Amino acid sequence: MVQQIKTALIVFSSLAMVACGGGSGGSGGTAGTGTPTANPMAIAVPDALTVINGNPLSLNGQASSTAGIITNMYWQVENLTLSANPLAAVTNADCKTISKSSTGADASCVLQVTPPTLLTADYTYKFTLNAVDAKGNTVKASTTLLVKQEASATANPVAKVSGNTTAASGDKVSLSCAGSGGTPAATGEPYSYQWVVSDAVGTTITLAPTDAAATSFTAPVVKESTALKIQCRVTDDKQKVGTATQTVTVAPIVKPTVVPISYSGGVVAAGSTITLDGSKSVKYDANGKVDSSTPIYYYWKQKSGPSVEIFNAFSSVASAALPKFVDTRTPFVFTLNASNSVIQPGGFSLDPLVQLDVVFYVDPLPPISLVSYTPVQLVLTNSAVTLKVDAPSNTSNIIYYSWTQIAGPTVAIAGAGTSNAGFIAPATPGTLIFRATGSYQPITVANPGTASIDVIVTVQAPAVAK
Repeated sequence: MVQQIKTALIVFSSLAMVACGGGSGGSGGTAGTGTPTANPMAIAVPDALTVINGNPLSLNGQASSTAGIITNMYWQVENLTLSANPLAAVTNADCKTISKSSTGADASCVLQVTPPTLLTADYTYKFTLNAVDAKGNTVKASTTLLVKQEASATANPVAKVSGNTTAASGDKVSLSCAGSGGTPAATGEPYSYQWVVSDAVGTTITLAPTDAAATSFTAPVVKESTALKIQCRVTDDKQKVGTATQTVTVAPIVKPTVVPISYSGGVVAAGSTITLDGSKSVKYDANGKVDSSTPIYYYWKQKSGPSVEIFNAFSSVASAALPKFVDTRTPFVFTLNASNSVIQPGGFSLDPLVQLDVVFYVDPLPPISLVSYTPVQLVLTNSAVTLKVDAPSNTSNIIYYSWTQIAGPTVAIAGAGTSNAGFIAPATPGTLIFRATGSYQPITVANPGTASIDVIVTVQAPAVAK
């Protein structure tokens, strides 16, 4: 689709007109009074343009002269961005196709260009239209085209991070990254992310998480101002990668400070008992040396997520049992508070608190799939019948079972709450249907279960001996 660019031809009187770029040769001259004559030509080009796609463009340039007909027009194309890829197509730069008025004093020339298919950055191009009339007067005017990188059909995505930042030793540093351009996935998360430490300057940094658009870490203890470099990598659906690096300048400790460092966190199974571990916390003095002469006081508190009980909340190492049943991946955020003074249950301390968040993600249990290896049975009247069901995809989670009869002469089911049930076949032939249901929770009227399978039992009389 050709993008039409609105232009306006500014017409000046021959006495007031000043050409953009000046005239040449016979365009000037001096009147008897010594006053320079004005350029009788005028020219107009489109305003500067910015595009974010690779569609072809048309730039309509117009020129006029009060001294004679327009004899020549042409466009000059320049790359203003160093190492910019050339335009994919340029048509009519020589203005072989030109439109003129009936007198020939007004003319227009349309330059057609197509942005490059591959951009590694934002590119800027300059287009200059030149015009000459029959008297040799000349005039020119320029405009620019900015092509954003997202216009690239095959370019790598662009990773963008927030500006460089500062932190003090022990601070929690939060970073975020955004992707653009490239070929994002059509569904779900359009890009995948990866955070890496590109320069830790001799310190140890643990990023968490490393595979999301946002991450965080605890600023390490340093003795002098230290610039850490953290890189975000954005990958699109074509596995093309864009990177951006953010610098975090960490200032040294200037007073005794408690620095909590926890190695907990991550994705855990539903129903897990997690350990909240702040035992690596240390206290530093004004010289950046570890001070073990006085104790550190702790307090673990849940910050977000479905409420759970924290055991040993006032210890460096605590624990909590996460719920077994969640519908989607659910974050649980716990805050480790550390101080030089006792911390009250409400979180108050006479000395400032230093805090660090620890995040656990709980995934739902996998769907239950029930299988019966004898879905159809043929048995004799009055015989003992076994009903057996299995959940082969389940490896460690407890499943509750329930057997019910849904068709046929009623029988008493033994072990109806287990995967192995049974009954005594009735004395009369017939067909009986039983349904096994499975669930991670006890099966009740309120919880009818999440998976089921039917077993058919055909009862027949014994063969009569002849």
